[in-house]
Amino acid sequence: MARSLDEISFREMDNKFLLVKDIDLKTRMIIEKSGFRIRQDDNAMLVFGYIDQEAGLSFELLCAACVYDDGEVSLEPTNKSTSFKFRYGSFQGDVVPFTNLSQLVPYHERAQMIVKGYAAPEPVLEIRAIKELDPSRAPGYPDDIVVFFIKEGYRNEGIWCRTVGTDQARRLIQMRMLNEPNAPFGKHIEDIIDVTLYQMDDGELKAVAVL
Repeated sequence: MARSLDEISFREMDNKFLLVKDIDLKTRMIIEKSGFRIRQDDNAMLVFGYIDQEAGLSFELLCAACVYDDGEVSLEPTNKSTSFKFRYGSFQGDVVPFTNLSQLVPYHERAQMIVKGYAAPEPVLEIRAIKELDPSRAPGYPDDIVVFFIKEGYRNEGIWCRTVGTDQARRLIQMRMLNEPNAPFGKHIEDIIDVTLYQMDDGELKAVAVL
């Protein structure tokens, strides 16, 4: 079943071949200008989804495609001399997994290069795996989580922070601050802070700064 990007978990797109159906005119023009072959009746594209820790959820363009009325899919040749990446939210279309192994053979080499080049450290992967934190993640940026800074005498403040590692001995997450707090918490943008996970009375999991 085809779904738009905001209806799909990043886990369903990370390191996956994806067929984007019903691409719009802007996306068609981007494909053509990027040096990829696209025919008049092509209405889709094949991409490989992955997570860039700095740029967020990204999609390597592999080729244009045509999805016929009977569901059959025809893939255009790829352009091995060109690399083009779509970022989250930069294209329109419905997304479905593409699992026809015989058709994917020409694209495996590039996919493996991406997997290797953008491999995240194990501690970062551990935090990505915590589904209870998903409501606190920035759309398209799985490693960016809103962290609550709490200090007596000041209003609680939510600060966007990016996961960089963990301190297993102390059971803490290390995160880099992405914006400057309004209150004088003694921490500033780009600082690495310790974060703990706190389960609220309603069961929701929140990230809280250890100040």
